[in-house]
Amino acid sequence: LSKMTDVVTSDSSVVPIEDLSTVLELLKDVDASAYTIPSHDSKIFKDECMLCYVTPYHPGGLYICLKTFTAFCESHLKDNSEKRSRNVYLQLKSKKVRDDTEEPREKIKRLAIGVDEGFCNEKMDVEDEYHVVIYPRLTTRVPINLLSSLPIGTTCERIATTTSAERLELLQGASNAWDGEMKQVTKHVDLKQIDNPPKLLMSGWTCDVESCDLKENLWLNLTDGAIRCGRSQIIGDGLRSKGNNHMKMYYEESKHPLVVKLGTIEENGVADVFSYDEDDAVTDPNLEKHLSHFGLVMKEMKKSEKSTVELELDMNQKWEWAQCQEDGENLETVYGPFHTGIINIGSSCYINSVIQALMSIPDFVTILGENGSRILDDVDPTEMNESIVGQIAKLFSSLSSGNFSKPPPNNEFNGVKPTQFRKVIGKGHAEFSTCRQQDAEEYLRHFIDKLTTHLSPAFGDPASALRFKQQVRLVDEASNHIRYTMKEEYVLALAIPKTSLVPVDNDAVRFSVPLTDCISAAFSEEYIEGFKSPVTGETKGARTAISMATFPDYIVLQIQRFHMGDDYQVKKMDVDVLVEDEIDLSPFRGAGAQPGEELMPVDEGIDEKIVSELSTMGFSRNASVKAFLATKGQGLEGATNWIMQAIDDPTLNNPPQMESSSSREEKWNVEDVNQLIAFGFTLNQARYALKKEQDVNSAAEWLFTNAESVPEEIKPANEVPKETRDGDGRYKLVSFISHMGSSPHSGHYVCHAIRDERWILFNDEKVAVSKNPPKQLAYLYLYKRI
Repeated sequence: LSKMTDVVTSDSSVVPIEDLSTVLELLKDVDASAYTIPSHDSKIFKDECMLCYVTPYHPGGLYICLKTFTAFCESHLKDNSEKRSRNVYLQLKSKKVRDDTEEPREKIKRLAIGVDEGFCNEKMDVEDEYHVVIYPRLTTRVPINLLSSLPIGTTCERIATTTSAERLELLQGASNAWDGEMKQVTKHVDLKQIDNPPKLLMSGWTCDVESCDLKENLWLNLTDGAIRCGRSQIIGDGLRSKGNNHMKMYYEESKHPLVVKLGTIEENGVADVFSYDEDDAVTDPNLEKHLSHFGLVMKEMKKSEKSTVELELDMNQKWEWAQCQEDGENLETVYGPFHTGIINIGSSCYINSVIQALMSIPDFVTILGENGSRILDDVDPTEMNESIVGQIAKLFSSLSSGNFSKPPPNNEFNGVKPTQFRKVIGKGHAEFSTCRQQDAEEYLRHFIDKLTTHLSPAFGDPASALRFKQQVRLVDEASNHIRYTMKEEYVLALAIPKTSLVPVDNDAVRFSVPLTDCISAAFSEEYIEGFKSPVTGETKGARTAISMATFPDYIVLQIQRFHMGDDYQVKKMDVDVLVEDEIDLSPFRGAGAQPGEELMPVDEGIDEKIVSELSTMGFSRNASVKAFLATKGQGLEGATNWIMQAIDDPTLNNPPQMESSSSREEKWNVEDVNQLIAFGFTLNQARYALKKEQDVNSAAEWLFTNAESVPEEIKPANEVPKETRDGDGRYKLVSFISHMGSSPHSGHYVCHAIRDERWILFNDEKVAVSKNPPKQLAYLYLYKRI
């Protein structure tokens, strides 16, 4: 580095020719430990900064570490270099070009795969510039084509020519992401191919049909080597790809089923393969062998076209939901910290709205945003794309910074696109791992669960601002004995009391209901039929009611607008909720056991909370105790499963013997469970209802009126208690999430939130001052304690 000062000037952008030999000599002496030559399995990250949402298209581009193949913007480069002793980088700067002029040698042109315009314009290309830099001398840049004779040049070339890990992951999981099913291996793995096959050229193909001269969207029949064009596809607004569907016609004549799209084949075996008789996109493990039958060498083939999945993926990413931002109003766009939009990446408005609402809570902003660098420092850059806490901190810190929300003329890169955030938070979940629309309330709970599970307590607990305890009071009608239990909550669910509905118009087509009536109804007493007294043994039912045991700093209210119609389809109650900006929940605070009250007996060695929850469901005291004893350590769900399996046991209600027995094996109809989840219920609710009812329709009907009575999933007994805050019960509205559409799994979500004492509309990437916040239409309300 001391030698390099001889050739660096403060304003230089590329090494002067007369100094080139000096720099090349220096690069020859770069320690081999400073870079690694990528293998075919190496993951190369070059789509965006590991720690924020800067891309190669931003000014300055990205700096790819030649050791770990992780990318950083210039702002985050310093920390990575100094903390991890990395100093050799490959700078990537990209721009979109629309001409066919020949470019300088150091510029690499590629197809606009992954770029918004994609193939909507045939002349669309991306121009990539790659230069080697040695930190901190970033102004001296060496074009990689001058390094071909050096080992470091091999590293640079492979990085430049390899598809990024982000893009590969997106494409390989795209089928799963959009339709919830992974591609299946074709049944034609051992495809019988014709003898004496034609030998095909490695490029320059044309459709075999004489009247068709198409040279794109071509498919190869893997049985006999026939080449035909595919069908025309919509690839943009009013634009279609070229194609005359000749391969489909050929299949109908020949019945040769397996085809591959020629321009999509990559050396690693990724390709667009379709099986006509399986009527689906498939994978072909023997693709290399099948191609070689016609003289095609897979490892030498280069990708030149988008696959069907890519075309569909880009269309989903560009999909514009119906405008819902206060029709007829000319809204003022706003910029800066906390006014950053989140780009819709395919039915992701429910995620965007939940995150924007949480940005109203200082705990989330401070711990995950303003101090998010502490969390990011704790994550190895090579693990960032799979790190739950890393992706959370990346998103919240970028939303807080204002770096992606700038006024014109510097607004070219506004908005963030949290593709990996969505992936890691939804990974493994039956619904959130897909790109279908979902329920915002369910996602809020899911996100908080992921956050509290994976975020180290050393960083703080932002969810404690929302967490509260409810007191459940159950009165045994037979004995008047009382049982008190506590449960943890993040959302106060409010059913719409039909007795409080008031017609908005003379035709009684639309109704309104006061929010205060919904709140009062939630805390009112309910009667439980079939409850058997643990004191007298009589079955006279019980009365139960919830109350607030603690008041959190912020509280989420959910208006339960969705219900099941007579046709077992989810329907939405389009009711105007008369919302007050300030509410007082103080009258609903629980007081606990009172003098003179007789409590239900507690057995020594028995977890009374689990037993009481089972008794609340209508099971006898003896059966509930047996269930607990048989499933010690498995919590309420384990006990519930056991008792439902044993429901036909004639000895179930006999006095228990104080010894445990093994729980029975769970058996669930996966299709029924998934159907209930599709209605918007949780996995726990679906399983419970299917145990209680005989079929899925009855279970769904029961859930729409009794979902809140389903016992919560109990965490392990040795889990550290989570913090709950308490204070005054008066609250002020600071944010709300609205839903447009007939189902929580369709339509569109937007968020309104108070920023700098004015209401702001967050409609995906659009952020503007709201003139008429539609408070009466909201689904979720966020209130702040006064």
